[in-house]
Amino acid sequence: MNNTVPVNEEISRPLEETLAICKQSSRLMQKNLQTGKLMDAFRNCSISLVEMRNNALSPKQYYELYMFTTETLRRLGDALLETHLNGTHHLMDLYELVQYAGSVLPRLYLMITVGSAYLETPKALVKEIMNDLIDMCAGVQHPLRGLFLRHYLLTQTRKGLPQDPDDDNADPNKGTLMDSVKFLLLNFTEMNKLWVRIQHLGPMKDYMRRTQERNELKVLVGLNLVRLSQLSFDLDAYKNVILPAIVEQVVECRDPLAQEYLSEVICQVFPDEMHLETLDIYFNTILNLNKSVDITPLVISMLDRLTAYVQRECEADSSDGEGSLNQTLENMVLENGPSDSENKVCPGDRVISPKLAIQEVLWTYIVDVFNARSGISMGSIVQILSSILNFFLQCYPYKTQYADRVFQFINERILQQPSLQNELNERSLQKSLCSILLLPIVAFPSFSYCLNLPNFLPVFKAQPNNIRYDIAKTVLEKIIEKEQITSELKDVQELLGVISVIIENNGNDTLEDLKTIATLVHYLHNDDPQIQIEILRCLKDNFVQAGENVKYLLPVVVNKCIFLAREFRLFKCVDWAEKVRVLWDFVNACIVILYNHGDSAELSLILYLFAAEMADVENYPDFAYEFFTQAFTIYEESALDSRLQYQQLLMITGKLQKTTNFSVDDYDTLITKCTLYASKLLKKPDQCRGILHASHLWWQNETNEETVLFRDPKRVLECLQKSLKIADSCMDQITSLKLFINILERYFYYYDQRCDSILAKHIGGLIDLTEQNMRSLLTSSPNDLIANDPNAYASSIWETAGGFSVDSMRNHLERTTNLAEKRSEDERWASIFQ
Repeated sequence: MNNTVPVNEEISRPLEETLAICKQSSRLMQKNLQTGKLMDAFRNCSISLVEMRNNALSPKQYYELYMFTTETLRRLGDALLETHLNGTHHLMDLYELVQYAGSVLPRLYLMITVGSAYLETPKALVKEIMNDLIDMCAGVQHPLRGLFLRHYLLTQTRKGLPQDPDDDNADPNKGTLMDSVKFLLLNFTEMNKLWVRIQHLGPMKDYMRRTQERNELKVLVGLNLVRLSQLSFDLDAYKNVILPAIVEQVVECRDPLAQEYLSEVICQVFPDEMHLETLDIYFNTILNLNKSVDITPLVISMLDRLTAYVQRECEADSSDGEGSLNQTLENMVLENGPSDSENKVCPGDRVISPKLAIQEVLWTYIVDVFNARSGISMGSIVQILSSILNFFLQCYPYKTQYADRVFQFINERILQQPSLQNELNERSLQKSLCSILLLPIVAFPSFSYCLNLPNFLPVFKAQPNNIRYDIAKTVLEKIIEKEQITSELKDVQELLGVISVIIENNGNDTLEDLKTIATLVHYLHNDDPQIQIEILRCLKDNFVQAGENVKYLLPVVVNKCIFLAREFRLFKCVDWAEKVRVLWDFVNACIVILYNHGDSAELSLILYLFAAEMADVENYPDFAYEFFTQAFTIYEESALDSRLQYQQLLMITGKLQKTTNFSVDDYDTLITKCTLYASKLLKKPDQCRGILHASHLWWQNETNEETVLFRDPKRVLECLQKSLKIADSCMDQITSLKLFINILERYFYYYDQRCDSILAKHIGGLIDLTEQNMRSLLTSSPNDLIANDPNAYASSIWETAGGFSVDSMRNHLERTTNLAEKRSEDERWASIFQ
C-alpha cells in the first residue's frame, strides 16, 4: 500500500489540518467498505494513520487525534470481523497483508486492529498473535507515539485475552491466564518507560509543562494494572509473579511522579484480601521509593482501604445475625478488667485472620516508615497516625492497647521532644492533633473508652487551651447526645479534668457551654448514695473555679444534694442519719459559695428556701431553721428595690407556711420575724399585702399528715387589724379601697376556718366601712375621670395595662359579699348581715 507521505518523513502541521485529512480519509474508507473495496479501505485508513506521526501536536492535541483515529479503526475492525464470519476474507490473511504497509506506525495500528479482531474468533491462534503484537510494538520508541500505540493495543485486546488456568489440558494455541498476565506486565513495563521518557522531550525550561502533561497521561499507564486486577488469578500468582514484577518496575524507574501514582494504583485496584497477604511487599516498596515522593497518601490509602474492607464485611455479616460494625460500636461496653475485653470478638478478628497479626504488622511498618524517612514532616506523621488510629478504633475497639500506642507515640516522640516545640505551635498541626483526640470521642458513645487509654489524657493536657476547649465541647455534646451515664468516681474526676478548661474560662462566650455542663451533672450518677455524694463534692470543688460564673453550675449540684438526702434515708446505709446531716452541711456550703462568689443573692435565697422546705419534709428541723435564717440574712443584706423585697417576702412566707416539723418556739420566732419584715416594707400597699400574707403563718392549713397545727387566733386578728390601719392611711383612694376589699376577703376566709378571734360584728363593720369608702370614691372621683386617666390612681402593686375602674372594684366587692350572703342559711354567716 502506498501512502501520500513518504515513509520516514515526519509531519508538522496544525491539528485542524490533520483532523481535516483524517475526516476525509475516514469518509473514503467508509465508502470503500460499503462497496467491498477492502484494499482501498486499507489505503485510505493508512492515510489517516500517517497523521499520527505529527510532531507539532501537544499531548492533549495528540489525544484528540488519537480518539478520532481509533474510532475510525473500530469501524474498520467491525467490518473486517464481519467479512471473516461470512467467509469473504480470512482475518489471518488480512493480518499478514497489513504487515506490508510502508510506514511503521500505520502498519502497527492496522496489525493491532486486524489481530484483535482475529483474537475474538473461535479458532484464533491467540498466543501467537499476542506475542507477535507485543513484540512488534517495540518498533515504536517515540515516547508519545509509543505510549498511545500500546494503549490502543491494551484496549483492543481486552476481550481476546485468554482466561483459562494453566493445566495439562490447556490448548497451546489458545494460551492461558498466565500468558495474559505476562502480556499485560510486559505492556505495562514498556508503557511506563515511555511515559517516564516524555519528561526528556524538549529543553529544561519546559520541564514543568511536560510534568503537567505527563500527569494528564498517567491514566494510560494505570489502565494496565486495572486490566491485570480484572483477571481471575489466585493469591500465589499475585504474590509471587504479578506484584513483584510491578514493584520492580515502580522502584527501578526512580521517577517520583510514576512511583507515587503507580503505588496508589496498586493500593486501589487489587483486592483487599490480597493486600492483607502482601503488606510486607507494599510497605517495603514505599520505603524504597525516591526520597522526593510524598509517601503519606500512599500509607493512608492502604490503611483506609483496610478499614473500609472490615466495615463492608461486617455489614455483610449483619444479615447473618452477627451485627454490623456500627451496631458493635453502639453496643460496646468497656470494663476496667482486661479479662472482659479479651472475651469479646473485635470486628477485625471476624474479618481478618488473627494469624496475620495485622495490628502488629501495620504498626511495625508505620514505625519503620517514620524511622526510614527522617525528613517526613510533622504534619504528615500526624495524618498517618490519625489513619492508623481510625483503623484500630473501628476494627479492634475492644483491644485498647493498640489505640493507646498511637497516643503513646504522640506523647513520647512528638510532645516531649524539645526540638519539635516550635512546630507544635503551628495552627495546622494543632488542628491535626485535635482531630486525633476527637476520633475516640466521636467514634464511641462512651467517653470511658478514652479514659481506658492511659496516654489519652497526657496528650490532651499538652494541647493549648483553644484546642482543649474545642475537644471538651465535643465531649459534652456526645455524652448528652448519647445520654451516657458516668457512675465511677474516678471517671468523673478525669472527665471534670477534661472540661475544666471550659469551667475556668470566664468569658461571656462560655455561658452556653457552662449551661451544657450543668446539664451534664444529671448524667453523673451512681446508685450508691455514698458514692454519689463523693461525686457531688468533686463537682463542687471543680465548679468553684468558675468564679462569678459559678451561679450557672452550683445550683444543679445543690438540687442534686437535696434530693440525695431522701435517697440516703431510703437506702438506709450504715450511719445514714449522720451522713444526711453531713449532706445538709454540704448544701449550706455550696449556697454560701454561690452567694459570696456568684453575685446571685436572689438565686441563693431561692435555694435556701428550697433546702429549708426539703429539710423540713425529711424531719431535720434544725437544718431547716438554719436555712430559713440564712434566707432572712440574704433578705436583709441584699440591696433590692421594693418590688423584689415584696416578692421575696412572699416566697419566704409561702415556704414557712408549708413547714410541719418545727418546734413551737422556733416556728414562732421565724414567723414573727417574717411579719416584722412585712411591716417594714417601703410602700404602704406592700406593707398591707405583706402582713395579710403573713397572717396565714399564724393559722396553718390542715394537711393529710397527722401533725400538730400552729394556730394563734389572736395574732391573726392583730395582723388583719394592722392591715386595716395601713390601708386606711393610704392617700390613694383607689389603692385604699382595693386593699379594703382584699382584707374583707381574708376576714371571710378566717371566719370560714372558724378562727375564734374573727367575729361576725368585725366583718359586718368592715363591710359597712368598705361600702362607705366606695360611695365616697364615686362622689369625689367620677368614673369618667378615672376611665380617661387610668394611671392617675395607680398603686405600686396593681400596675396593669388597663388600670382600674370604679365599676370593676364595685363588682369585686359585690361578688365578695354576695358569696357570703349565699351562705346565710348557716346561722354563723347569717349573723354577719343582721
